[in-house]
Amino acid sequence: MAHVLRRAFRSLWENLYLNLVATGVIAASVLMLGVFLMVMYNLNAITHSWASDVHVSAYFRADVPTERCFELKEQVAAMPGIEAVRFVSEQEARGYLVDQLPETEPVLLELGEGVLPASLEITLVPTMAHEQGIRDMVAALDMPELEEVDYGQQWVERFNSFLALLRLLGVILGGLIAIAAVFLVANTIHLVVYSRRTELETMRLVGATDEIIMAPFIIEGLVQGVLGSGIGIVGLVVMHRWVILRLQQALDLTLAEDPLAFLPLDYTLALLIVGVLLGVLGAWSAVYRFLAKAP
Repeated sequence: MAHVLRRAFRSLWENLYLNLVATGVIAASVLMLGVFLMVMYNLNAITHSWASDVHVSAYFRADVPTERCFELKEQVAAMPGIEAVRFVSEQEARGYLVDQLPETEPVLLELGEGVLPASLEITLVPTMAHEQGIRDMVAALDMPELEEVDYGQQWVERFNSFLALLRLLGVILGGLIAIAAVFLVANTIHLVVYSRRTELETMRLVGATDEIIMAPFIIEGLVQGVLGSGIGIVGLVVMHRWVILRLQQALDLTLAEDPLAFLPLDYTLALLIVGVLLGVLGAWSAVYRFLAKAP
């Protein structure tokens, strides 16, 4: 083992440039994977916060008396899965619409009263904040006094489809990055192996096993993987603190209440393991190709 370690670290120093190139490739790959994971992690957190705050709007018919509206409000509030119910009168709806779209005020004044229906704004408990739970709640609100129940069905379905497509593209992109990284690392280490071909052929002729020949390069790949993944993670931290957060503040991105978060510890450890695997697999692939062709 001492001999293997000496050969490994001697090779790291003697072929410093090529080893730095391999380490840089691993660092760049880990950084790209980390950026993608951070985007997906924050996107999932944002959509989860949206999903846990689902609102259903139930609009009354124009001929329903106000007293009956409040009776239905109490009836709906007593249903299971309802967190809160708020009655919105026509005047409140008109005021909200004018606040959000001031240009609609002249149109509303010309149309007069009775244009906007009164409604119930229903907030579901988090356990019901999923597509099937919302559908069940909408079915339970099938009452003759209600003209329409709206929860943005098309938006929810399209957004869920978009997220599923984004995750699939992410898996494909991550796989391509990993394959490209292994290929680049393997070819870089192959140059190191080729520069020492005479030494390796001599070792094989005097009886060294393939494992003894391969071990120093595996250790080199391990060192490159640890260094590369460490550099990539540090770059990800710098990018998060000095680029993403500042960009979010500059553009006033308010998709979420909290700033975009960094990756949790288990994600960071996964990136470290990925970097180590890239280095080890690249080294193993390079030496295996050489040994397969060597006499």
